[in-house]
Amino acid sequence: MARKKVNLQWISNNATRRATYKRRSQGLEKKASELTTLCGIKLCVVVYGEGEAQPKVWPSDEEAKDLLMKFNNMVDVSSLKKTKNQEDFLHSRSLKLHEQVTKLELENRERETLDLLHDSMYGERPSLVGTDKDELLSLRDVVEMKMRKIKARLQQLVGQGVLPQPLPQVMLPVSSSLQTQASSYTSNEVQRMSVPEEHRPLQQDS
Repeated sequence: MARKKVNLQWISNNATRRATYKRRSQGLEKKASELTTLCGIKLCVVVYGEGEAQPKVWPSDEEAKDLLMKFNNMVDVSSLKKTKNQEDFLHSRSLKLHEQVTKLELENRERETLDLLHDSMYGERPSLVGTDKDELLSLRDVVEMKMRKIKARLQQLVGQGVLPQPLPQVMLPVSSSLQTQASSYTSNEVQRMSVPEEHRPLQQDS
């Protein structure tokens, strides 16, 4: 007769649960004893029962302590937490490779943009003829980045006293009435006002 399949779930009845624990723990000790006899290995069992102050140890406390001490001396337990399976290792490796590829792509793009800037400065590509939108955007980003670095370096040199403080730019205020008056003149009137009186041509009577 086939053995009935056990439904593995927590036993809610207290008496049944305690009885099952006692029977199964004794069976576990029996299996451990058989394994040590048949295979000639060292084995210990430590079981923490529900509501028990002390764990149940097989074969004895002293033998279990000796065996666990040998195990701790052989293996660094903290290193087990860092152990990765093959899937985790491949995933981590894939992320690192992706970061390296992204970094190389950015470096290549910056190098190409600097070449474009060099060609434009030396007249090999006047007015950036044939430049597409992406190249122009990259060129703008590189120029802005270089300008920020230059400004930061200049501020550093000024702070170190290597360079003098830049003079503040003073803008002279312009009266709004003067602006309005100047804008009302035509180009011919402005030209006549700029020529001295003695050099102006005489008007002939018609």
